[in-house]
Amino acid sequence: MGNELGLSSVQCQCLRLVGEGRNSKEIAPLVGLSHGTVDQYLRRATVTLGVKNRAAAALLLAKIETADSVQKFEFKSAAVAELPKMDDLEVVAEPRGGSLQRLGLPPTGGPSNDLTSSAKLIAISKIALFVIIVSMAMVIVIKGAFVVLS
Repeated sequence: MGNELGLSSVQCQCLRLVGEGRNSKEIAPLVGLSHGTVDQYLRRATVTLGVKNRAAAALLLAKIETADSVQKFEFKSAAVAELPKMDDLEVVAEPRGGSLQRLGLPPTGGPSNDLTSSAKLIAISKIALFVIIVSMAMVIVIKGAFVVLS
């Protein structure tokens, strides 16, 4: 499969795992590479396929592989069985955890390996503060409910 698209078998395997929703750190042990090498393979694959990001590359690979497997079982002329067009594959990344980001909390998911140790500590502190505030608010609301009901 990889040779037809100009991708190596490892690039195809990484793209399939991206299609399953895995990030580079999760993919690395599965393919026996470092997460940095996985990132490089995925970057090269997106350039080779001419798409904007790894999600679009994974979607394109999945559509092509699905089209190939369907073509094996259907009797169609080559003119009818066309590969998907690149315009159909534009993937717009939506920010994950939108309301959390508005509160100044770190995003969930997204690119891995981009936080320094101090940035991680700050992110953990923000999450802990958020949990404390929400817990206190819940205690106040519950206590108020008991006062009203008694």
